[in-house]
Amino acid sequence: MTLLPSTTEDSRPHVRPGVNLRAVRSSAGLAPGHLLRSGDITALTPYEAEHLVAQYGLGAVVDLRSDAEVLRYGPPHALLGAGVRWIRCPLGGYPRDVIQAHRPTAAQRADYLWGILTRAEPGCWARLIRALAAAARDPILVTCHFGKDRTGIVVACLLALVGVPDEDIAADYADGAADLLAKVDRFAEKWLRKGHSRQDYLSRMRTSPETMSRLLPRLHSDPAGVRGVLVGVGADPEELGLLAGHLSAGGGDPARDHAGSVVIDTDSGPHRPIADPLPPTIP
Repeated sequence: MTLLPSTTEDSRPHVRPGVNLRAVRSSAGLAPGHLLRSGDITALTPYEAEHLVAQYGLGAVVDLRSDAEVLRYGPPHALLGAGVRWIRCPLGGYPRDVIQAHRPTAAQRADYLWGILTRAEPGCWARLIRALAAAARDPILVTCHFGKDRTGIVVACLLALVGVPDEDIAADYADGAADLLAKVDRFAEKWLRKGHSRQDYLSRMRTSPETMSRLLPRLHSDPAGVRGVLVGVGADPEELGLLAGHLSAGGGDPARDHAGSVVIDTDSGPHRPIADPLPPTIP
């Protein structure tokens, strides 16, 4: 039995490692097994991390967590031990008031995801797209704390970028619910600190396709589609082209004609030994 699923319509293994960890479901437009997503990456064991690398050829984890989250919960030690590059691209500064309700509605969740995209701290998305474009020559893992909000909007944008149908994007978002619900008690410290109940968090962990279906029309609202939306929040058009080429199923690899056009200083960041748990983020 494999530890992690292969990219099929039903991508759930019998034993789920980590938290909300899975290969994004195979769909038209996306290269199978090239994009993975996860919640809390500190949950991986060394064996699981090594198997992840062996099964997918994972090259890098792009971590959207804030400095405070990394200091509180820790770096991805198991992945680092397996030779995976840790690329920190904190995604923050967006409003959170829209989901202050203990049990937000699908409409409120969609507004929240849209705010992560359009109202994040200036420069966040430009740095993120630059990092993804450079890292995605090899399979990549995108992660945050739960793997559903920040990771959810990032993965939705990436899937839209390579032409994955909306219904498949919504279905992939919804795929996380079962594992999050099964592991809700892992986050007890968080709901107690925020004054929520366990039932509140069970509600919050339900990643319904309705939420993503409400969001997706906004990703297509620009005449240039999601590319236009991403350029509007600071992404470089050439880097978007490189990224789309890496992720596309059967597509060319534009990076071969633009080698060196995007650079990440991995020597001072993700490759170094983690004594200080906060290596430099992408400039």
